[in-house]
Amino acid sequence: MHRPVLYALSLMTCPSGLTMRPVLSALSLATCLATACAPSQEATRVELAVAVDAGRLVDAATDLGWTIHLDTARIAAGDLEFTIQGEMHALARLWDLLVPPAIAHPGHYAGGDVTGALPGSFVLDWVAGDGDELGRAELLTGNYHGCNIAFRRADELPAADPLAGHTAQFVGTARKDGRELGFTAILDLDDSAAVVGAPFDLEIDEGTTETLGLQLRLRDDGSGAALFDGIDFAALDPGDGTPVRIGPGDPAHNLVRRALQSHVFYTVAPL
Repeated sequence: MHRPVLYALSLMTCPSGLTMRPVLSALSLATCLATACAPSQEATRVELAVAVDAGRLVDAATDLGWTIHLDTARIAAGDLEFTIQGEMHALARLWDLLVPPAIAHPGHYAGGDVTGALPGSFVLDWVAGDGDELGRAELLTGNYHGCNIAFRRADELPAADPLAGHTAQFVGTARKDGRELGFTAILDLDDSAAVVGAPFDLEIDEGTTETLGLQLRLRDDGSGAALFDGIDFAALDPGDGTPVRIGPGDPAHNLVRRALQSHVFYTVAPL
C-alpha cells in the first residue's frame, strides 16, 4: 500500500529568516511559507485516505442500444491530483514550485489549482478491488472541485496478467434485443494521457476525516455519453462462440480509449 511523501529537494530560506530543511514535505513547506512568511494567508495540511469505490459502476446503455455489464474493470493509474478552483492562488503557485513536475503538473487545470496529491503507481480495480485503499493523499484545506488522474502502462504485472503492459482491461457482456455477447477490451493509452477535472466537490478543513472514494461510471447522466458509445458488438462478433475482442489497432479500441480520458466517467466523493 502506498504512503507517499512529497519532497522539496532544495534548501530554501523564508524572507522572515526561517530556514527549511533540504528534505521536507512539499505541503508542509507550502504551509510553513504561507503561515510564517505571510501571516494573512493561512493554510493547513491534512491527510485523507483514498480508496477505490464501485458505487457508481452499474449497468448502462450505449448510444447504439447495447446494455453493458462489467465483470472486470481495471485501470493502471499514476499520480492523482486534487484541485481547488479560484482560491488560494498564491499557495497553489508555491505547490507548483515545490512539487516536482513528475508528481504535479503546473496548476490551473480545468479552472483549478493543484493543491493536493496522491503520487504513485496504482492498479484501480473497481470489481475485485472495491474498497481497497490506495494510500493517503496530502491536501491543503479549501473548497475542492476537481481531480486529475494520470494513466500509465502496467509494466510491473506478471506476463500472465492480461493487463500487463497495458493501461486498461474490461471484461463483461453486452446485451441488446435478447442477444448477449461477451467481450474483452484491452486498452493502451499514451504515457502523457490523463483525466483532467473529474468532479470532486468537497470542502476540506482541519476536521475532515472522510475517505475519498474514486469512482468509475459507464454512463454520464448529464451528457448522456457512455464509455462504450459507438461500439457495434454484433459487427465485432467472431461468430464462433468466443467473446468479442477489442484491442490496440482496432477502430473500436480508439473509440473506447478516447472516452476513457473523459472526466465525465469519473467522480471523487467522500465515503
